[in-house]
This record gives sequence, structure tokens and C-alpha cells, in this order.
Amino acid sequence: MTDVLVVLKVFPEGDDVNLDNLADNISKKLPEGYKLVRKDTEPIAYGLKALVLYIQMPEQTEGGTDTLENLASEVEGVSHAEVVGITRLGF
Repeated sequence: MTDVLVVLKVFPEGDDVNLDNLADNISKKLPEGYKLVRKDTEPIAYGLKALVLYIQMPEQTEGGTDTLENLASEVEGVSHAEVVGITRLGF
């Protein structure tokens, strides 16, 4: 089975939210077969930064990336999350 790499942008509730802790909390909630590969930050406005997570997951997943967006959005400190990119890994 092929995996995909999902780029998930996570918007914090405010500029006082620790993005490293947020990434750890999201990573701990990932289902089996999912793996946090990389994390970055991206400036939004007025000192507020978004967390950009690169998550490897199975391609044939029930619910697709909606499940991932919902899971991340339910973590404390997250305003909302959205998938901004997806690419296939392997051949």
C-alpha cells in the first residue's frame, strides 16, 4: 500500500500557544499508521504563527484527510486546521 504526505496547517487560538507542545499533542493523537515527519512554522499576521505539520499516512484511509483535520482541530489550543497539500510517496 502506498502512503501519502499530507501538509496540515494548524492555526493556534492565540499567540500565547506553545507551538512545540501543540505539535506534540497532535502527534500523540495520530492513529496507528500515521507519522509526523516534519514540523515548521509560518507567519500569519501580527506575530501570530501557524504550525505546519508534514504527516505521512496510508493512502487508502477511510475518511481521507477530513479525519486528520478533525483530529487536529479537537486538540486544546487549536483554532482550526486545514490540509494545504498532499502528495503521493513511493511508486
